[in-house]
Amino acid sequence: MTTSDHCALRGKAHPVVAQVVFNRSLPGDHGLLRLRVGKLARQVLPGHFVQLICDPGLTLPRPFSLMDADPAQGTVDIFYRVVGVGTGIMAQWQGGESVRVLMPLGRPFAWPEARVNPLLIAGGAGLAPVHFLAKRLVERGYAPVLAWGIETEAPLMTIDARMDGFPLDVAFVESPEALAALDAVGVSSRLASMVATPGRFHGYVTDLAEQYLSHSPEIVRSRTVLFACGPTPMLQAVHRLAERFGVSGQVSLEERMACGFGVCAACVAPVRTAEGWTYRKICTEGPVFPISDISWENY
Repeated sequence: MTTSDHCALRGKAHPVVAQVVFNRSLPGDHGLLRLRVGKLARQVLPGHFVQLICDPGLTLPRPFSLMDADPAQGTVDIFYRVVGVGTGIMAQWQGGESVRVLMPLGRPFAWPEARVNPLLIAGGAGLAPVHFLAKRLVERGYAPVLAWGIETEAPLMTIDARMDGFPLDVAFVESPEALAALDAVGVSSRLASMVATPGRFHGYVTDLAEQYLSHSPEIVRSRTVLFACGPTPMLQAVHRLAERFGVSGQVSLEERMACGFGVCAACVAPVRTAEGWTYRKICTEGPVFPISDISWENY
């Protein structure tokens, strides 16, 4: 992996008063929030996250990975799911409201070397950073494919998948669903669910990724690099895939946070060292780590 771009934007985070452009309610208790943040939109990379002040009465802000950024318009997008008080308040925000945000935070994904085949794996709202990454990879000349595991009604627009780019026999899924926004920029995608759903692969999203790797020609598989975000059990399964197929990768860890910039040390992950393993702060030394660096057996 190259690290120049990765490390270049680990600069100082900025508190900003952002304006809500829109806040769309989506199926499955999801939402899509667009914020106008001005010049800060030029600084964000896939894997960065923000801390939102959902309400002055709440003690802690809430962390959210960025799903997209538009430097020309000065906006960033946040894909979220309503799971508690903070996100419940957030779901009520209306266009034109002002909200407080700290950004950009964390270490983003490192851009891969040339001539690799990026395979992106997402679980639930973990779609956000890999969706962002997929679009930026296309801009850099890569041909990424994305597998997304989602149990609810698809919260984002889907269309019938393109047949190129994802070397799966169509017998696995009839009329497979693909994410429309990614399809429009040339990213092949598939959806997976543990609940039998028309158009989706029936099984874990990592089962879908395993099928992709198993059915890829050796020259494709040998150049595959994994990028993933989702619940810890899913990421542990991604690690097992990486070991089985001898491929490298990066993961964006999901974790509850307090400060978001390394002061409280409340969010940590076990990381391998020459002496065994130790803890690293997810908010500043992550949330993105090489998949082989995480001590998964101690997570």
